[in-house]
Amino acid sequence: MRDEIAVLTDYVRKESGFKGTLDPDADLLEENILDSFSIIQLVVFVQERFGVELDAEDLTRANLGSLSKIVALIDKRRAGANS
Repeated sequence: MRDEIAVLTDYVRKESGFKGTLDPDADLLEENILDSFSIIQLVVFVQERFGVELDAEDLTRANLGSLSKIVALIDKRRAGANS
């Protein structure tokens, strides 16, 4: 999980210009780190970088609200692909 968090943190910092502390459990929208358009860009990045396919029902705040939730979604999709 630590590697995925580092990759996602680097991506968010690069794309958003966010300079503050980025807690993996921080709500990315509520903390004004990303906006809704940035979240969609992040979804595209996640699919390409981690080789997972996200479905429409995955695109919820519950799944994409924080870096730790995104990593959990990546893990879930990887596990589903190996079933």
